[in-house]
Amino acid sequence: MTSMNQNKEGGTSQKAKKRFSSKEEKVEDRALRIGRKKCFTCTEYIEDGQPVNILEGLELHTNVFSHSEQRRIIKFIWNLQQKGRNRDLQGRTYCEPHKWMPGKGRVTIQFGCCYNYAVDKEGNPPGILQAEQVDEIPSMLKVIIKRLVQWHVLPASCVPDSCIVNIYDVGDCIPPHIDHHDFLRPFCTLSLLTECNIVFGSKLFIVSPGKFEGSFSLSLSVGSVLVFNGNSADIAKHAIPAVPSKRISITFRKMHPSKRPYGFSPDFYFLNVRSLDLSPKEGSEIGHVNSRPDQKENLPSD
Repeated sequence: MTSMNQNKEGGTSQKAKKRFSSKEEKVEDRALRIGRKKCFTCTEYIEDGQPVNILEGLELHTNVFSHSEQRRIIKFIWNLQQKGRNRDLQGRTYCEPHKWMPGKGRVTIQFGCCYNYAVDKEGNPPGILQAEQVDEIPSMLKVIIKRLVQWHVLPASCVPDSCIVNIYDVGDCIPPHIDHHDFLRPFCTLSLLTECNIVFGSKLFIVSPGKFEGSFSLSLSVGSVLVFNGNSADIAKHAIPAVPSKRISITFRKMHPSKRPYGFSPDFYFLNVRSLDLSPKEGSEIGHVNSRPDQKENLPSD
């Protein structure tokens, strides 16, 4: 009887190990299939005529989310938009301005903090409005952040604690700008729904409404994650020309500690988030994920 029980326990243990191994291999395979381009070059002569690579620090990551995951994220965003229209989101979380001209008035949904894009009616300058309340980051977006860190898209030293969703209609754009230093570097943007271009340059020119010219243009494929750091975040301005069809982008950023909203407290969900070990295993040519398989968390259903 004891022998039979031991065999049963041993069989159960072997099955558990196989499931563990299968999950671990799946995580490993997904992480290793991410496309990563990190060597962008665009030289401009600025600061006393010295050549500078304005794209230093720029990274493009692809294949981070499967097509089915992208569909779930998009559905989640549409649900958020409906909640915003129904006034079910806190304070200035949701903003859908009146389109006073083509290309103006994209929808924004902010979590973690409220960012003021321009001097407002109260005279507040651009930056994080520390007294304004918005909703905390939803679970779906937390899982996205966790994956970006685990899979080496963002470093564990700069886990985002805020994000902004942009919903573009046909013809909407984002004018030339450099992201405010109320946010630390690096930060990143996930592109969804439709491909579009992004333009870079230390100087960007407005040719016509929604049309910009600069030193470098990059196509953002659906599901890609663009990381801004170094010169690409601090020297080069960037702009999104008028989009050809409906688009969603989600920008994830970490706030400077001194600029966080009043009453802000860190989210314990991110307390132990670490990048996975993708270093080659001895005697193997593929990377090895040195972590528990449950570190790969599925996107929650909405």
